[in-house]
Amino acid sequence: MDGGQIAGSGRVDETIRMADKVNVKLNKALCERARQIVEKVGYSSLEEYIEHAVGRDLSTLEQAESKEDLIRKMKGLGYLE
Repeated sequence: MDGGQIAGSGRVDETIRMADKVNVKLNKALCERARQIVEKVGYSSLEEYIEHAVGRDLSTLEQAESKEDLIRKMKGLGYLE
């Protein structure tokens, strides 16, 4: 039996899946803007889109080699002016 399966049920054990997730609160207006992107682009869910967007920006920021490089990258992504 796979560690993510319940014996005989054929479905993923929600307890195991939820252990890999955390809740994040977003401003309703921001969330609505993201939902519009999800509908236009065809992401399977709002969660998938947000994970992709945050992951993409984190990948860029993690490549910074110094504090100055990090600040430059954050400005490039629009986080800082």
